[in-house]
Amino acid sequence: MPQNFYELVWIFIIYAFIGWCTEVSYAALDTGKFVNRGFLNGPYCPIYGCGVVIVVAILTPLKENLLILFAGSFLLTSVLEYITGYILEKVFHNKWWDYSDKPFNIKGYVCLKFSIYWGLACTFIMDIIHPIIYAAIRFIPFVLGVVLLSIIMCVFAADCIITVTTILKFNKRLKIMDEMAASIHRLSDEIGENIYENVTDVIEKSEKFQETHVELMDKISETKENIYGLPQTAKDKLAETTGAAKDKLAETTGAAKDKFAETTGAAKDKLAETTGAAKDKLSETKESISELPQTAKNKLAEKAENYAASREEKKRERELALEEKKSERAELMERYEKLYEEKSFGFQRLMKAFPDMKSRDNNETLEKFKIHFNIKKKDENKKDQAS
Repeated sequence: MPQNFYELVWIFIIYAFIGWCTEVSYAALDTGKFVNRGFLNGPYCPIYGCGVVIVVAILTPLKENLLILFAGSFLLTSVLEYITGYILEKVFHNKWWDYSDKPFNIKGYVCLKFSIYWGLACTFIMDIIHPIIYAAIRFIPFVLGVVLLSIIMCVFAADCIITVTTILKFNKRLKIMDEMAASIHRLSDEIGENIYENVTDVIEKSEKFQETHVELMDKISETKENIYGLPQTAKDKLAETTGAAKDKLAETTGAAKDKFAETTGAAKDKLAETTGAAKDKLSETKESISELPQTAKNKLAEKAENYAASREEKKRERELALEEKKSERAELMERYEKLYEEKSFGFQRLMKAFPDMKSRDNNETLEKFKIHFNIKKKDENKKDQAS
């Protein structure tokens, strides 16, 4: 059992390194190539170091009972893995490992299979490996050990800072790209809607123009019919007026012969006046008749010109808005592609180290990155989305 903090730090460092070697070996057997499976850049996995430190510190007095040692290791390492996964997700908004597809898992952070592995591994370490490791730690001269630990822990601290910075930048990049992708999608929808509105507007305006044209043509035909009836009406009025004048002349002749010349002259004057008025009315009516069709035509032409001018103005406005949207979309797509193609060792290493990593806020963009860097195949991504 460790006697002081110095020995605990050595245990943490050594088992963090052994854990990293274990993860790399497992990944090599699984994928056939070297993958740095650590959370940090250096050759150590802190969760393994923490796990063994907790088991050694708590279960050393019970190591003679293998069943209790296994049960304690199973429980302690499972709690540690759950807490670590939960905190990492809350802090960095990414789920670094996911056992959701494994049976008997708890929110994807832990599962029965790997908890049993942890329990067996810690039992083996406590019974076989740790006595050798602990003897080697006590063999190192204290001063030399402190110097080595100081150097290692400085490197470890720098690695932690670099990794955290990389993760924050990666999350920011994912967020920016996710927002850009949403903007590109929105602009594409708006462009499509704009084109659709232009087409439907042209169809509606054409139908409306056709209706107006038919209505005006009907009005012109009606006006012409009224015009053709006007001369006959004027003639009937003239005949009526002339008949009335003749009746009055006869009546006047029978009533007072002595005033015949005077009455006849008055009747003639009245007849001439009435006839002249009728002729003037007829002439005026004919002029109006000749002007009416031309007025209707002018009105129709004016409406057509106004409609064409309005349509052209709206068309220009829509085309301008459409070009602006296309330009904005093209600019966003160019920036998106640059971010997409921009290489970063830190980003790629983290995705390779945690191929099942999921982003809580920007998972769609993260999955595209995995496919882009050949970390995940398209068919695997489709299966994940389906599940």
